[in-house]
Amino acid sequence: NMQIDFESLISSLKSGITYIPNTLLLVLIPIVFSLVFGTLVAYARAEKIKVISQIFAVFITIYRGIPTVVALLLYNLLFLTEYEKVQNFFHLKTSIQDINVIWIAVFALSLQTFCLTEENLRSAFLSIDKGQWEAGFSVGMTKWQILKEIIIPQLIPVAIPFLTSILVGLIKNSSIVISVGVVDIMVGCTIPANVNYRFFEAYLAAALTYWVLNAIREFLMGQYEKRGKRFKKEVA
Repeated sequence: NMQIDFESLISSLKSGITYIPNTLLLVLIPIVFSLVFGTLVAYARAEKIKVISQIFAVFITIYRGIPTVVALLLYNLLFLTEYEKVQNFFHLKTSIQDINVIWIAVFALSLQTFCLTEENLRSAFLSIDKGQWEAGFSVGMTKWQILKEIIIPQLIPVAIPFLTSILVGLIKNSSIVISVGVVDIMVGCTIPANVNYRFFEAYLAAALTYWVLNAIREFLMGQYEKRGKRFKKEVA
């Protein structure tokens, strides 16, 4: 029977926890980026604004078909082969060794998350009753005021379920960054195992760490969902 070495488990947990900031960086920046720009593009596409909606419709359709790990490897290869040309052209003092490859991973995850978020937010925009706009205009509100005070708050209860799924996906998929040399929770937990060969405890430590992060995420998203539902009832 396999017995768990708790000393090795704790050692792996401690090692993995030190890399939580890397994982949070890989999660928070993409989600903030995708929420800001995803909302703008979703609104433009929902309103069928010419040129902008068409350009992003093509881009999102194409980009969603590219696996994140493939995009990540392509960006890393472009960075390694083309950065020197960019550096010489702009006379940059920052060398390729000075740039943390985690930013390549952040870029790849941000674009993938943006595409997913935009598609879902556009559906959320379309689900809002047009009568909400008419009611706002009837009392003298501007389009921006209606968006800020009525429409966007009503998107929260509609958007929370898919945002939760996107967050879960980001937390779990952040482990693919090892393909370009970025150390995250998963890799961090296995560092002690390279010495003591207790890989079961290392993977268990990684699973526990990811579970705790997702439990915190579940609690926070649940709180936002409750607030969104209360607002929707008040508006109704």
